[in-house]
Amino acid sequence: MNDLYICNGLSNYISKINLTDSIHQKIHLEDENKIIGIHGIDFLDDKIYIAGNNSYNFYEININTWRIKSWEIGMFTNDLKIIDDFIYLICSDTNCLVVYDMTNKCLCYQIECGNYPQSMEINNKYEVICVTSSKSDQINMIDYKINDVIKNIRTGNFPMNSKFYKDSKYIFVCESNFGDEINGTFSIYDFDTGQNYKSIKLNTPVDMYIDYESKSVFVSNYLGNCVSIIDLLELREIGRIYVNGNPRGIYKNGRFLYVVLGDKELLIKYDLYTRKKETIRIGEDPSRIYGY
Repeated sequence: MNDLYICNGLSNYISKINLTDSIHQKIHLEDENKIIGIHGIDFLDDKIYIAGNNSYNFYEININTWRIKSWEIGMFTNDLKIIDDFIYLICSDTNCLVVYDMTNKCLCYQIECGNYPQSMEINNKYEVICVTSSKSDQINMIDYKINDVIKNIRTGNFPMNSKFYKDSKYIFVCESNFGDEINGTFSIYDFDTGQNYKSIKLNTPVDMYIDYESKSVFVSNYLGNCVSIIDLLELREIGRIYVNGNPRGIYKNGRFLYVVLGDKELLIKYDLYTRKKETIRIGEDPSRIYGY
């Protein structure tokens, strides 16, 4: 991995940040005035695939030539993932997951997956796609071999993101509680039973980065203006990093923690050893961050 890629929801470009020199490169999608709403990215070989939650298309960019292709699917997409020759996209306006056949260039499946699917995660051990549906307060397990829902797990209020811990049966969920007066929670669920194993009170958690080396999770607290550090051995919050803004996407590389500030068009580069911060100007309404 050499670079970070950041979704800018109100700018029609992806921010590419070189991890060596922190140089910011803009990868433009279109020159038209319409905002695409870049909201999710996946990678395959030398290509980037992009979901847009204000566009009826999804996009492909060749990293070597910067050539852009677009495919019309007729729905707004919040996220996408690639499995073999198929692209799985979650659609916020139709509340479904659709499967696009890249070989035959057509939609081949449409699967209902709760109200406002927000994000998705693949687990190859269980052969499932985990779809987080924010307005249904649930995560949906979809078997990608048969393209059908096999399980729904009820969560706390307005979940934003969910991830499996390695290939274990445990699922971490950021339950933001947006629209409620109480703070959100970082919760752990059992895939087999669907039961809540543990909940830790935070302040509107929206995204996470699991650091297997240190056995900890870094969690963005959007309204808390901080990143919480969760110790996975003790299952408790052991520290906070204040970022002077509303943190969203989060990524760790070595000693550096990268945090997107959604309200300030900034990327924070935080040195975990010295606690020094650098800022990099990025696009409008930045959200998710990926390493590739």
